[in-house]
Amino acid sequence: MCHLQELHEKYSDKGLVILGFNCADDKKIALEFIGENKATFPMILDSSEEAGRFSYMAYKCTGVPLNYIIDREGKVVDAWYGYEEGHKRALAALEKAGLTIEQEKK
Repeated sequence: MCHLQELHEKYSDKGLVILGFNCADDKKIALEFIGENKATFPMILDSSEEAGRFSYMAYKCTGVPLNYIIDREGKVVDAWYGYEEGHKRALAALEKAGLTIEQEKK
């Protein structure tokens, strides 16, 4: 979750919107996790059977974390499971979606 928070802090003023969706955990557990990780981007917390069915039927979600980059027209640019050190895939997809990405200084 900290990698999503990092992207949120760095690019939200440039138009990036990160939306978390947790349909697996009890709300109390999820809120504790969010607090421990100091996440400030918006989250949907719904562990109902309907939410689980929706996440599978609409997005074929069978595991977490599942990441999507969606452009301004609502088209999925890329989707993948898991976390990648340095956000290379996410940054490439964000650029493809039209977001100006700052090059890291080495």
